Amino acid sequence: MNEVLAAGGVTLYVIIFCSVVALGFTIERLISFNQAKCNLNTFLPNLENSLKLGKWDEAQQHCQKTSGLIPRILGVGIKHKEESVEDIRLILIDEVQINALPTLNKNLNILSTIAKGTPMLGLLGTVLGMIEMFEVIAGAGLGNPKAMANGIRLALFTTAAGMMVAIPIIFVHAYFKTRIRSFERDTYNCLTKFIRLVRRRKEVSS
Repeated sequence: MNEVLAAGGVTLYVIIFCSVVALGFTIERLISFNQAKCNLNTFLPNLENSLKLGKWDEAQQHCQKTSGLIPRILGVGIKHKEESVEDIRLILIDEVQINALPTLNKNLNILSTIAKGTPMLGLLGTVLGMIEMFEVIAGAGLGNPKAMANGIRLALFTTAAGMMVAIPIIFVHAYFKTRIRSFERDTYNCLTKFIRLVRRRKEVSS
């Protein structure tokens, strides 16, 4: 292992550092996504009953005591219940686009950059290693083929290390993006139901 680290040089240490950073942000994103999720099967029926009966305060309390981004978003809509239905719709869309989605996308660009950058770092390490090896050959000649093969093996290790870091991150990034699309779909479905209930409630009240 010490031989490999020495052959990889600074480039290999940078790749290792990137892997640690990526692991940290992956854990952070998993925690954040877990906090953002909500059991809609239990949340929506209770909220719908409160809105149908015109119990705005009860609906607001239900949103406040339920964890997740969707309850928080709908809670914003309830706070603006005195506004027109169209204004409430626009407020909710802004809440999703300006606050909710950026919260979920936070730090994903870092993971994407590491996934794209570590293979290039690995290739750079290999090229630098090969240059160093050829400088040795230029000075000492081709008298030791076994040493040359070992030098090439060690030089190629940085490319392998870069790929080993990048490939899992690519799958992790795709997983988070899939969850964001699922969240966005569920959110807009809930907003549509919420706006319909608010419109009916206002028609009944008027």
